[in-house]
Amino acid sequence: MTDAQYSFFYKLKYYSYFVARAFLISIFCFLIIFALLFTVYLIDLFVNVKSGNYKAPLFGGYVIVSPSMVPTININDAIVVKRSGSGQYNIGDIISFFSTEYNAEGNVITHRVIKKNEVYSTDSYVTKGDNNPVPDKKRVSSSNIYGKVFLIIPKLGYLQNFLSNPLNFALCLLVPAGFIFLYEIIRIRKAIIQSKNFS
Repeated sequence: MTDAQYSFFYKLKYYSYFVARAFLISIFCFLIIFALLFTVYLIDLFVNVKSGNYKAPLFGGYVIVSPSMVPTININDAIVVKRSGSGQYNIGDIISFFSTEYNAEGNVITHRVIKKNEVYSTDSYVTKGDNNPVPDKKRVSSSNIYGKVFLIIPKLGYLQNFLSNPLNFALCLLVPAGFIFLYEIIRIRKAIIQSKNFS
């Protein structure tokens, strides 16, 4: 093997190790954040159940599957919503809610608040998709609102679809781990050879 080839393979091995390690660290950090959020979610759920109050989860995450909020939110963008108290949703807020409309009943819809009504005993809201020509036909009751959008993650839905396949998920973990394992084997082998040469 020439010096140029050796240098190329050494650099390739080094960068592969660096990328694989960075990927695994990113996954580890994501899992820590997810665990913390999940803990907060469980504590909030426990407190609500114990007090006898039904509330939507403190945080919720959804993947957008329709173009009704384009260009603000596109198909396959992921959103994170946070629950707010009754009456704390204002005109201009983007909310996710349980739909009661005949053509979307039971679905979670994410649209913008364009009007707030306070005439009833509980607040209700008129909503509209940014890309829709007309507002939604039915008002949204505050009890049907899951929360207000506070984070939009572009195109994360593609990753979710990819990782939903167990084989793809396993490959994403095993390939970087394999690079690191192979690198460590080569490094240990070189150290053994060097120690033999010095002895």
